[in-house]
Amino acid sequence: MTENKTELRGIFYPNSVAVVGVSPDPANMGKNIVQNLLAFGYEGEILSVGRRPGVIFGQRIYPSLDQIDHPVDLAVILTPARTIPDLLEECGRKGIRRVVIESGGFSEMGEDGLPLERACTEVARRYGIRFIGPNGIGVTNLENGLVLPFMPVRRDLSVGPVSILAQSGGVGLSYLGFLAEENIGLNKFVSMGNKLNVDENDLLSFLIEDEGTQIILLYLEGFRDGRRFLEIASRSQKPILVHKSNRFRASAQIAHSHTAALSVDDRLVDHALEQAGCVRVNTMVDAIDHVKILTFPPLRGNRLAVVSRSGGHAVIAADACGHYGFDLPPFPKEFLEKIESRFRANVIRLQNPLDLGDLFDLDFYEHIVEEMLRRDDVDGVLLGHGYRRGYEQEASRALIQKVERLVEIYNKPVAAVIFSEAVEIDYLKRHYRVPVFTSPENAMRALHLSHTWALRKHSPLGIHEATGQATAKTKDILSAAKGRRDLYLNEAMELIRQYGFPTPPYFLCRSPEEALQAWKTFHGPVVMKVVQPHISHKTDQGMVRLNLNADEEIRSAFAALCRAILPQDLEVMIQPMISQGREVMLGGKQDEVFGPVILFGLGGILVEALGDVVWRVAPVSPYDAKAMIRQIKGFKLLTGIRGEPPSDLESLENLLMGLSQILLDHPEIQEMDINPVKVGAVGEGSQALDARVILRTEG
Repeated sequence: MTENKTELRGIFYPNSVAVVGVSPDPANMGKNIVQNLLAFGYEGEILSVGRRPGVIFGQRIYPSLDQIDHPVDLAVILTPARTIPDLLEECGRKGIRRVVIESGGFSEMGEDGLPLERACTEVARRYGIRFIGPNGIGVTNLENGLVLPFMPVRRDLSVGPVSILAQSGGVGLSYLGFLAEENIGLNKFVSMGNKLNVDENDLLSFLIEDEGTQIILLYLEGFRDGRRFLEIASRSQKPILVHKSNRFRASAQIAHSHTAALSVDDRLVDHALEQAGCVRVNTMVDAIDHVKILTFPPLRGNRLAVVSRSGGHAVIAADACGHYGFDLPPFPKEFLEKIESRFRANVIRLQNPLDLGDLFDLDFYEHIVEEMLRRDDVDGVLLGHGYRRGYEQEASRALIQKVERLVEIYNKPVAAVIFSEAVEIDYLKRHYRVPVFTSPENAMRALHLSHTWALRKHSPLGIHEATGQATAKTKDILSAAKGRRDLYLNEAMELIRQYGFPTPPYFLCRSPEEALQAWKTFHGPVVMKVVQPHISHKTDQGMVRLNLNADEEIRSAFAALCRAILPQDLEVMIQPMISQGREVMLGGKQDEVFGPVILFGLGGILVEALGDVVWRVAPVSPYDAKAMIRQIKGFKLLTGIRGEPPSDLESLENLLMGLSQILLDHPEIQEMDINPVKVGAVGEGSQALDARVILRTEG
């Protein structure tokens, strides 16, 4: 048992609970906590504490924790915010080391609440107290009846495999309602509130090891420590669904590079969660659909059988299969003939999807589903069925019950798409375990998730590993500029070259004559660039001149650049013109949530316009680098089209890992672009033609 599991077990499995803030007053919310504990059959001792002595639900109300003459494992506090530090002090003296604080009135109210939070943190530190909250609605563990919300919890919740962590108590309760409606069992639920002491990372680590939890669903508005979250989540063998809101909040920082400009939306969150093996959901409906399918056996292959009572719904399902990349294998002729013999009119051509609109023998439906599940070339089934209450009702319910049994026998998933009255669909959800959906698209999306999870490669992120590969040369380059300026272009090029980035040769020139000499040295067209660090997006500002290959062109370009920059900054870089190869961009930054992250996309000036980029959190493994390249929409351009040779992807993978290493070794780098990188044909490698490195500002 890990230290984290030992620390938090006392919150979920206490032998005694003291509820602080209870009174017989009809409006008192503390007594709701006691009532929930009693209603759900909490197995331990319940102790009520309030300012005024009295009796609640036949139990004595103690005037203080000190008045309880025996040890207490867990305290739940619901009193005014100003009283919480003293009550935590009382818990510490009493030896109570696990606390749930449900009171509001802290930092969520503004800066006035910060001193109270600091006081709580200090008391907890002195006594070694771990607490949930404040500003939440408590903790629930249905395994032992520990139900601590201060509002009545619906009684139709059952014990099951799903545990929920929610930053919002209201959203969390909504999810509990959805689980009850879908007849999906809850294991544990935590309303995390302000996450002042115990945060989502502590709780996620606990749930990953918790035997009762098989599926984890989180609702988050922000990460407490994004890198730690990814590291913990990547170790999980259990599905982790993340409903992350606050999606479109614009960055408060000015974006000085392409990399930063491309991260203002939450694609970075998408890609980081994907890298850690989490499933991102964007709506509550999606989350519950995904939970439903994950309670069934995983879809281990991409071959589906679709059975539908409606031809139109069969077509919709087939479209969804195509969208998600599922195959619809053909069925044997003898099997189809056997089905056709049961038809009345023989006007439907049988194939996969099966249109059974002319078949009214629902007992035979069971045989069809079983035959499909029995086949080695079918990995799962989508069953579409429509009926009305009072007409085929009992036979349809019996069919769903039989399908439930077949899933257990063949260990393959079946998603049922039911078209009926809402009250009938509700009945099916409450009485049978088969995942019930109301549209083929939702069912197919859920099956796609099941398949994605089954194929997930378990690769824990070692994001706290020390790297230590920085050279004396790279340290000297950065220390020369640190705190005063960003890197000059030649310094940036030398930095990346130290990490294995091939770069073209270059000369630094301060006069037209030096520029002419450099051009003659290269014996061909050259590029002229300004090297000063304050010049961002050089092409946009006319600070790059391409394809110069004549005396007058060199002089004219030099004069134009001189007019655009200050005399003391008069210096240009001359490089040979590299025309061959496909342009891509690499970038990186120190993200305030996830730490060092890197970016890959098609390069040049269009990268921001197209926005076709992929993110990963450093360190980037060979698998991650390969996946990044293949994930962009423009990947086909790198495979060779219209007679072009395929690009040297292996060299690109090495550059992505090298960039990852730079950001890990040098946290003083705030942002960097390596754009463009020219990728040659297979075996020719890649070259970085330009680099920009922006350092953190001190103070």
